[in-house]
Amino acid sequence: PLNSFWVEKAFEPCGHAPEPTTMRAALSLLLVSTTVDAFSVSGLGVVRPARAATPAMQTIAPERESTIPDSLPSSWTVPDTFSLADLKRPSDEPPMYRLTLFRSGDAVHMANALLDVIPLEKEKAVEVADTAARVGLSLVGVWEQGLCETYSEELRRGYNIACDVSKAE
Repeated sequence: PLNSFWVEKAFEPCGHAPEPTTMRAALSLLLVSTTVDAFSVSGLGVVRPARAATPAMQTIAPERESTIPDSLPSSWTVPDTFSLADLKRPSDEPPMYRLTLFRSGDAVHMANALLDVIPLEKEKAVEVADTAARVGLSLVGVWEQGLCETYSEELRRGYNIACDVSKAE
């Protein structure tokens, strides 16, 4: 803004050509004003960055006093676990349980045992046995607790297959 003011003044139409001294003064003022913003000129022609151009930021923050209560209010209780299933209304349906098959021998042995004990389609039994052989475990199915435990016992005792019964959520 300051620079353009002086340049316009130097070249203001006044009916005659501007004086050479006016031109030199305007040009030198223009050069000095553009360099003074970012640099300060010190003796012997050495140009150093100006202090105002150096970035600075606060690195130390004041410490805040922390107030930790000695104990929690007696009305405030924290549950050990929280599950949305606990909020459901009790239903007439019995709880369901999962039967998980663990790697126990080769996939063919496990598939044949599943087909003998549990009424599964052949493709499903092969898929479950193959997954258990590759990954280490596989979900066989979800049934009522009594049926699930019966399948599990039969697989353990009759075919020496490791399996687990757990509540389905």
